[in-house]
Amino acid sequence: MDHFRIRPATKDDTRLLFDWRNDESTRMMSKNKDAVDWSDHLGWLERRLGLAQPNLFIFELDEEPVATFRIDGEDLSYTVAPGRRNQGIAKLMLNEVRSQFGRLRAHVYADNVPSIRVAQNAGMDVVIIDV
Repeated sequence: MDHFRIRPATKDDTRLLFDWRNDESTRMMSKNKDAVDWSDHLGWLERRLGLAQPNLFIFELDEEPVATFRIDGEDLSYTVAPGRRNQGIAKLMLNEVRSQFGRLRAHVYADNVPSIRVAQNAGMDVVIIDV
């Protein structure tokens, strides 16, 4: 895991973000557990990218998109690509997020122990959400 970078999300990431958002495991750890339909996703992404500061990013490892995160004020939301979980990517990403953006607040479900640990170890404020 030598070459990583954080880049702003673009319209070219539409399908990728849609697929990651609708992954079953991702949905179970999200506040909104429903699948998002394509037209809603397109509208959301267009509005998001139209903000003065969209704060929606893609984390790449060796030029491959492997995770995404979003910053809303002091709140941080993130997910790792379904096929790249349990490989240390969240740890690498959150440490870099902390380095570049400072201490943020991650809301994590109580039963998502790995995400709680990685966020705490990266120095994030973790707010536990009871299931």
